[in-house]
Amino acid sequence: MDREEILAKSRKENDLSDERTKYIGLKGANFAITILIPLWVVLSRLAPLEDTADYTMGLLVTTTCFANFVYQFRYNRTKTVIFFTVLFFLMAVFYLVLFLKFVLHVF
Repeated sequence: MDREEILAKSRKENDLSDERTKYIGLKGANFAITILIPLWVVLSRLAPLEDTADYTMGLLVTTTCFANFVYQFRYNRTKTVIFFTVLFFLMAVFYLVLFLKFVLHVF
């Protein structure tokens, strides 16, 4: 094997490793959101939170989910990704309005 063949093989192996790393990262983000949403629902329903904490937590969760699906939408425009991108965008706007109105008293 000459030098060029070794370098080509190394580049190919590194590309596969980079793709695997991206894939694992995306699966990890999806798993985290799968845990985050039910935890948010349980905490917001069972824990005696004030409205301000509830709106703040809702804004944080929905914005995080929206950011994840916007990233996925950039690379993968399936119906599921489009649906959840729009859904979490609408929910994030809803909680942003509640947050601005009741926490920061903007409206």
